[in-house]
Amino acid sequence: AGKTPGRRGLTQRLNEYGQPVGFALEGWTPPPLPPRTVLEGRYCRLEPLDTGRHAAQLHEANSLEPDGRGWTYMSNGPYTTAADYRAWVEAQAGREDPRFYAIIDSATGKAGGVASYMRIDPANGCIEVGGIK
Repeated sequence: AGKTPGRRGLTQRLNEYGQPVGFALEGWTPPPLPPRTVLEGRYCRLEPLDTGRHAAQLHEANSLEPDGRGWTYMSNGPYTTAADYRAWVEAQAGREDPRFYAIIDSATGKAGGVASYMRIDPANGCIEVGGIK
């Protein structure tokens, strides 16, 4: 691995084959994990997933889809009973990675879906948003 001068004084890094692999970020430090707080938006808010507050409403929302096609690309579900969905929420609610949030409709105040931060890698400054259902 080597270095070569880049634009605006940045140093372009080279791998062991002499290929450019990006500019060095001098002074970069890994960020902290995102806080487990409510995130407010214009049409909805994201609340940290909580079994008591969200499981029943989320199961109800997912039950509106009678054939389960929305679960095709998910790694979990579909859940035919409220108890099965509640068990999944209980298993996910306290996890750090993935970290699930309930999507709350601002107009109704009801949970209608979930989303998560996942594959959290602070050392490399990476985080993915996924698990959206």
